[in-house]
Amino acid sequence: MDGYKSEFAHPLSRSLPHLTTQLAWWQQSPPALKQSLDWIVVEVTPTPSPGLAQRLRQHRVTYLHLACAGPFHKTRALNLALNQAQGEYIAAFDVDLIPLGQTLLRHRQLAAQSPQLLVTGYRLMVAQATVDPAALDDPGALASLLAGAALGPEDQPSALRKHLLHGERFGVMPLFRRDRLLKVGGWDETFVGWGAEDQELIERYLGREQALCRCPDLTYLHLHHGAAEHWNSPQLTAQNRAHYYGLQNAALWASEH
Repeated sequence: MDGYKSEFAHPLSRSLPHLTTQLAWWQQSPPALKQSLDWIVVEVTPTPSPGLAQRLRQHRVTYLHLACAGPFHKTRALNLALNQAQGEYIAAFDVDLIPLGQTLLRHRQLAAQSPQLLVTGYRLMVAQATVDPAALDDPGALASLLAGAALGPEDQPSALRKHLLHGERFGVMPLFRRDRLLKVGGWDETFVGWGAEDQELIERYLGREQALCRCPDLTYLHLHHGAAEHWNSPQLTAQNRAHYYGLQNAALWASEH
């Protein structure tokens, strides 16, 4: 182990079936991982869910509540967790992700060994909304599950062109150094709901000093979920994309003048 403490920042909005799957995965995770990682769940709802804080404490998971009656304010929740965190590294751990095998331990090791790189992984999209974490350790069951998995949108040809031709940067669960993340100001809270907030932060975090590394050794299972009006409606997504490209155009203009 590298000796560095890491933390998950986990925004949550009533996705309790997914959280149940994650807690089952966490319960069977090796002690070495649990000792080196703290998990912060931020529930973003008008009022706290009854019993959720107690349930999380039983798993040694920190619970925070962000009162929010409007659209899911993911970036505000992440900044709340960032300001509570104490670890060397921090990652936004979405409720629909399950690390496969030794992915998290390997992710931390690579980040610690590569201070000039922002290390990210890949995700495989499955049709199931929940999985039995014990089945992920069964080679046959895992192979059956992954046989129908799809690549993420970030791995499609159109996204690759954005990487190579337009300087856009994105990856799955980037592991940020907490001190640098605080220095660049954390997540931009103009982004509300889903869409482009992670991409904008990656690019701002990298600056000119660091590079993005997407590592195929780091694989996360993405659990299925449908669209939700309060966090990924077409209107919110369009609003976030417009903000992202406005920032990108402003940065390009400033670099040319």
